[in-house]
Amino acid sequence: MSKKKPSFITVIQSLYLTINFFFTNDLLSYASACAFGFLFSVIPVAMMIIVILIRFLHASPETVTALLETVRGLGDFLSKNNFVRSLSEIKPVTNFEIVIGVAIVMMARRFFMSVMGGLNKIFGAERKSRPLMTQLISLAGEAVIVVGIATIVFLSITFKTIEKIPVLTELANLLPGPARLVSALFTSLFPYIFLFIATSLAYKSGSRTRPSFFTCMLFAAGSTLSFIVFLKIMNLFINVNKYNVIYGVLSNTIVLLMEVFFFFIIFLFFAQWLFVFQFFDTLLLCELYLLPARDETSLADLSKRLLFIRPDYLLKNKLNTIRLKKGDNVYSTGQVGKDAFYVSKGTVRITRLNHVSFADRGCFFGEEACMLRELRNEDATAWTDAEIVRIPEETFFMILDKNPRAASKALSRISNYFAKFYGLTKEYPL
Repeated sequence: MSKKKPSFITVIQSLYLTINFFFTNDLLSYASACAFGFLFSVIPVAMMIIVILIRFLHASPETVTALLETVRGLGDFLSKNNFVRSLSEIKPVTNFEIVIGVAIVMMARRFFMSVMGGLNKIFGAERKSRPLMTQLISLAGEAVIVVGIATIVFLSITFKTIEKIPVLTELANLLPGPARLVSALFTSLFPYIFLFIATSLAYKSGSRTRPSFFTCMLFAAGSTLSFIVFLKIMNLFINVNKYNVIYGVLSNTIVLLMEVFFFFIIFLFFAQWLFVFQFFDTLLLCELYLLPARDETSLADLSKRLLFIRPDYLLKNKLNTIRLKKGDNVYSTGQVGKDAFYVSKGTVRITRLNHVSFADRGCFFGEEACMLRELRNEDATAWTDAEIVRIPEETFFMILDKNPRAASKALSRISNYFAKFYGLTKEYPL
């Protein structure tokens, strides 16, 4: 279909489908797995960064002396002589560092597989088997990417946490005014810019349904902005700056765990919305075909019928929208059944040899001959002024292929179709 500006009802329909698929696919569990994998990636990365930092200080102990002399508040927590002596006793290479290096690769792989598992659940695509060498190269690339992501995110979060510690305020005040402004902008914007870029790349490479990069960027922007709004709202109720160093670090750690979990909830929600956006035509037609009957009395069925009975998105496609005056013919006996039809407005009369029926708003008609690929044995005429949507054969078969409930209903309709064709008075469901 051609591109068109969505109406308000179309946006609400897409949100309903997104939320429905989000819980049907159990994406909360995948968000938990992603958060768990990310944290297990961050922990060894953080330890490796600390090891590298200690190595740097070991090679340049005068840096420690200068830092302790510059910020006098640190002297209350650290002894300069003891700290420098401890650094000088560090061995060149230890087994601990080797274990940490291996852990980074393994945990990074786990995190990557958790994210891809969630995207595969959404888009319904699995990777094909690959040769061993290709898998090893892919493993190395994935590890490098995830380690880089975890490192940058860890550094940005750590820096934002450290800058809130009161004893380091004096060190920050030593910077000139422009440097403090640049530092503040960098620490506040860089993590979100990086999240936007990483999310865009994840949507593009992980969807495997070939959305345009602009579309991926659009939904990545929505994911990032939603996460920023979530953080702002959370900051209104949670304030850890009033605690001392120990409780401040612990509180920020707990808040970090919650932020990571909710980020992946938002990440997978917008990935699901991206899927709905790509295949909205087919998904909307599935909902129309399975629309609850007019005589349904449950609140859920009534709400669903009210939401989907008006398919604005389909009606904007002029090629498949047919507007009829009373008495206009839709199709006649003997014509080839290549299409199914949905009544958006008005009533259509279906006349068979031994049976007359009416299709009003929210009903499908003509799909039996379309499925059987035979000549029509009925006449369809507008009983009132009507507006109908034409569903081509290939699109209708796609609905049946993607939705088992739609296929089951179609088989039931064929059963009733033959019963009416042979003049039986009772309809026999399959």
